[in-house]
Amino acid sequence: MKRSEVIKIIDETYSVTPEYLWDGETHAVFRHPVSNKWFGIIMEVKKENLHIEGCECSDETEDVMNVKANPVLIEDLLHEQTFLPGYHMNKKYWVSIRLEFVTETVLKQLIDESWNLVKPKIKKRSAR
Repeated sequence: MKRSEVIKIIDETYSVTPEYLWDGETHAVFRHPVSNKWFGIIMEVKKENLHIEGCECSDETEDVMNVKANPVLIEDLLHEQTFLPGYHMNKKYWVSIRLEFVTETVLKQLIDESWNLVKPKIKKRSAR
């Protein structure tokens, strides 16, 4: 998938537009509007920094999206070439998705899970 397609999906589904916290538009951050926590970030990263097995990639770049996920799910995802340990994030709770390989269906599911993991928790009222 292309970065622009992902941004459009997030805008249409969650009414969230990207923030560009650093120079340029190579890193697009997506925050939950209530919790203000990140649920995703799209980054243009040098392939050599992603430590892709068998890659002889010098200065080539690739778009990846980091999302928060359940650690058990992350363990399963990392067996596929589409997924890498979360780039520059806590690798237990974040996974990097190689956008050129992911299907729209899988991407939407992972973004939705990330959204739900960062939304505010509903506190139970104590019985009086």
